[in-house]
Amino acid sequence: MRLRSFTADTLPDAMHLVRETLGLDAVILSTEELGDELGVKITAGLDDDLDDELDLQAPEELVEAVDDIAEVLDFHQVPAPLANRLMSNASGLTAADNVMALAGALDGAFDFAPLPTAASKRPVMIIGPSGAGKTATAAKLCARVRLAGSEANMITMDAEKAGGMSQAETFAAALEVSLQRADESGQLKDLVANVPAGQLTVIDTPGISPYDEAALQNLRDTAETIGAQTILVMPSGGDCYEQAESALAFRDTGTRYLIMTRLDSSRRYGGLLCAAHAGRFSLMGVGISAQIGAGLAPINPVSLARLLQPAKNTQEHLSLVLGTL
Repeated sequence: MRLRSFTADTLPDAMHLVRETLGLDAVILSTEELGDELGVKITAGLDDDLDDELDLQAPEELVEAVDDIAEVLDFHQVPAPLANRLMSNASGLTAADNVMALAGALDGAFDFAPLPTAASKRPVMIIGPSGAGKTATAAKLCARVRLAGSEANMITMDAEKAGGMSQAETFAAALEVSLQRADESGQLKDLVANVPAGQLTVIDTPGISPYDEAALQNLRDTAETIGAQTILVMPSGGDCYEQAESALAFRDTGTRYLIMTRLDSSRRYGGLLCAAHAGRFSLMGVGISAQIGAGLAPINPVSLARLLQPAKNTQEHLSLVLGTL
């Protein structure tokens, strides 16, 4: 394989240089952010033994798809290692359009899981940093169950936060769901044990710092005591590497699922992608508005690819994108 390096101001510009110099069969081996406004460096290779019989999409479509993905990832400020993997995933796919090419790339890099329902056999514990929207997410999960014609109940462990109990009470009253309070894991275990079969139990927990090891261990112990499925809630915005470090810390609690919130308050979702990838979380859903009844939507590779297309993320736009699931 013949190797060459290309440097440009942006990732899309560097990708263009690769295609222009090495042609359509170039293989992207690595990308590197040079820092200090020095641009991006791509190392690419050309394998003289590539099999011409591979069933790949037409060359023009392939180049357009990879270049479009590079622009999307650059807009969301996705770091080079993850961007490189996604572009490599897309480079060998047959897709109807650029969005579907990105969807295929995302499908190869992330796992997806359905949101909990009343049929779930385990209680759900919502965890995450302060201000992530945990209480609202807990209420939105209950709302989805109620709208589906089933029963749900909420248990709050976040009653000591200023306004925490009143917020939970407001949500519970609006949804006509039971609300109970648990101050420690023993009390929580008794409450969960008394929930009638066929109901989804959603537990709202206090926000904690991802760097508080004692609090993280307590969360893990509590979840194991009641046999709960833990779901991490993280808001959009913020530094990619900070989000990734936070996600790794919460993964140590045993959680394997992620709900991404506040998508209506940010336009760049690179931090959330970094968090999901670093923690190897299965993506469950996205919070797209403050509305309890319609503010939480499921997510899959196609809808995520549509959400990543640079656009003015108004409520109308987000609802339209997720309404095409």
